[in-house]
Amino acid sequence: MPEVTAERVLRPLDAKAAFDVVQIDKQTYRGVKPLRKPGKEVRGVYGGNIVAQSILVAMRSAPGYTPNSVHSHFLKAVNENSPLIWKIEDISSGKSFATRKILAYQDDVAVFTAIISLTTKNSTSKTGHKDNTKMEYSVPPGKTLSTQSLKGEPSAYASLPLFVYQKFYEEQKDKDTYAFQLRWGIKDDPNFHQELQNVTPEFKYVGLTVLTDWVGVELLVPHVGIETPPKFETSIDHNIYYHEDDFDIDQWFSYVLRFKWIGNDRALVKADLYTEDNKHVVSIVQERLYVTSSKL
Repeated sequence: MPEVTAERVLRPLDAKAAFDVVQIDKQTYRGVKPLRKPGKEVRGVYGGNIVAQSILVAMRSAPGYTPNSVHSHFLKAVNENSPLIWKIEDISSGKSFATRKILAYQDDVAVFTAIISLTTKNSTSKTGHKDNTKMEYSVPPGKTLSTQSLKGEPSAYASLPLFVYQKFYEEQKDKDTYAFQLRWGIKDDPNFHQELQNVTPEFKYVGLTVLTDWVGVELLVPHVGIETPPKFETSIDHNIYYHEDDFDIDQWFSYVLRFKWIGNDRALVKADLYTEDNKHVVSIVQERLYVTSSKL
């Protein structure tokens, strides 16, 4: 085992211990423990953790399938006092796709809802399917930023309760997008080291989904020249499209973010997630409450 030289060696991130669910009956699951907030000052549990656990519930209800898409809405703030209770409805189960309707409850109150599509055909290595259209579906990170600007960066920013780590690029080539890097757990960094444990194939989707909700609007606002930042902003919904099963969760992902529309105290954002070898694995569309007035 290689020697760890990081300044802070954190307890391992045990994915199963943090996010697992137990089945109560055919339509009911319960989280093994409460989900976490980003910090004590934040009102509710991090939305990425909630969506991630919903993905796990959907996969448990449809063995052999992996996520294709999720369309979800945050209904109420979730606290750290009790685990979520998940109610699931089998809408359809076919040869290639399965659809699940999911509701999460806390203290008998509905706090989150989602429609989740799953598929058996999301792996290029298994199906041999290749994209022959030659279309550039989204802007790859190499065209939006200078990857050389990361060299020599001394550390990553850590959100320790969430096990999410972030690195910033000094140079952004695209005036309309903002790109940064994220990972779940960390190694080979001088400041932090956190080993990933129990990341089975289903839990790699949990980790990827956790990262999808790290929408850095506070980074994008000044970059695109918006002079009035929001006084308050939070997720209203969260929609994810999973393009590929063939990825390793233990790496830095590039997150490329842009605004699509702002108005009426709401903002629509789109983001794309890429692996270290620039494989496009996820697309994200999210509407956020984006309040610029003094009235909340």
